[in-house]
Amino acid sequence: MIDNFLKNLNNIVKEFEEKLKSIRSHKLTLSWLENFDIMAYGKKHNIRSIATVNQLDYLKFKIIPWDSNIISDIEKGLRETNFGGSIQKEKDSLIVNFPPITEETKKNLLKNLNSLKEEFRIKIRVLRDEFLRNLKKQKDDKKISEDIFFKNKEKIDNEVEKINKKIEDLFKNKEKEILS
Repeated sequence: MIDNFLKNLNNIVKEFEEKLKSIRSHKLTLSWLENFDIMAYGKKHNIRSIATVNQLDYLKFKIIPWDSNIISDIEKGLRETNFGGSIQKEKDSLIVNFPPITEETKKNLLKNLNSLKEEFRIKIRVLRDEFLRNLKKQKDDKKISEDIFFKNKEKIDNEVEKINKKIEDLFKNKEKEILS
């Protein structure tokens, strides 16, 4: 039961890390663009699974689809995300340009980042509360002793504290990246 809880906690952290990659900072990385989901061949694909992405400079990328028939699908998918940049269509590729981040954009990014952090802290709290309810039910049903209940509760509280610190550290790193 505890192992499953810890696994779920770690999955929440991984999900948070993936979400952070999708938040733009002043210097974009390949992973930022590669993680966009695009509808092609009737289902969603990450850009990296259907095209090669090259970074031409810190605000300019070139997307070369492996199948030139889906170039318009990629272009349409990017436009629908309102990613904040411009797209130039070339013969067999797309050039994606991003404007530099303004102070107003930074404020919006930080606001979204704070909301995201809080969303994940709530997920952790909900997971913890559910686990503790199940643990208490086991104690009430006399399936575990009070000692085991309190040891497990203490262990879970310590793990949640560590995970919340990790979320906070990831948040602060991304915040620093946005502000630099």
